Amino acid sequence: MRALLVGIADYPDIESRLEGPVNDVFSMSAALQELGFPADGIRVVLNDRATTGGIRERLKWLLADARPGDTLFFFYAGHGAQIPGYGKDAEVDRIDECLAPYDFDWSQGRAITDDEFCSLYSQLPYEAQFTAVLDCCHSGGMARSGSAKARGLSPPDDIRHRMIHWDRDLQMWLPRKPFVSKLKAEAGMPSRFKRRRDRDAWTGKSGSIRRLGRATGLWLPTDKAYRQAVKATGHKGPYTPVLFEACAESESAYEYRHGVTSHGAFTYALCNVLRDAARRRTRRPLTFSRLLEETAKRIQAVVAEPQHPQLLCPAARLKQPVPGLG
Repeated sequence: MRALLVGIADYPDIESRLEGPVNDVFSMSAALQELGFPADGIRVVLNDRATTGGIRERLKWLLADARPGDTLFFFYAGHGAQIPGYGKDAEVDRIDECLAPYDFDWSQGRAITDDEFCSLYSQLPYEAQFTAVLDCCHSGGMARSGSAKARGLSPPDDIRHRMIHWDRDLQMWLPRKPFVSKLKAEAGMPSRFKRRRDRDAWTGKSGSIRRLGRATGLWLPTDKAYRQAVKATGHKGPYTPVLFEACAESESAYEYRHGVTSHGAFTYALCNVLRDAARRRTRRPLTFSRLLEETAKRIQAVVAEPQHPQLLCPAARLKQPVPGLG
């Protein structure tokens, strides 16, 4: 069992600083150790040490040499963002969700994007269990006056300009239309989903977003093409992790003040549920789906704004017990 916990509160830009991520990391480490993770199997990286290079190096430590039966865990508390992604023609053709390291500068080189993340976990053995927990939002965050701070960065105007176009008829700036058409042609994203909620969960409501942890860069245009490739190669397809996210696409991940100590509302609720289960305070086994339900209840009790945690994983994992509680 090994885990990597990343917390970034003291971003260089004072306006972007948060209060709870470091506390979140220690809370998560305590919860994991109660679940049986050895202390020397947990690596922590905080603030100015959590640079792009620092996170990449530690992700490789976590995932590169995984073996069947390994239990692997990644936790991130900090800002998330969306940045323009470039296609083969060197033109912007999508939006990439990403984690924002300490040295994040709105470029692909200083961000942890879906493509980079999936390049590490997509080759994990199917018998390994990898869980990623992300306490951040990706669509931009804004703290309302008197409310808790949100964990998301809104792009500066020069970056935002790459994602919009001028509509001559309406005389307004609108999202760029080529995003959706190009993405459909190149990756077939929306066409593979029969249910709208599935499409929204994987590619965003616009169908143009490479959402973090979905390995969308590995997709084929249609289900038929996918099945043909699997049959031809004898492969089962890329590995899919258990992915917990603090909020839905159009929502923000808020901080919560527990007395005088700040935490991410999502992390605080999640850790409490895990610790209760580890101490056998609940009679029913804590499955991944029930962990989501219990966490959501606690978030709603302390956050006034809409914040609904998300769980994406293979259907077979939903009813499995959380590692350490089986």
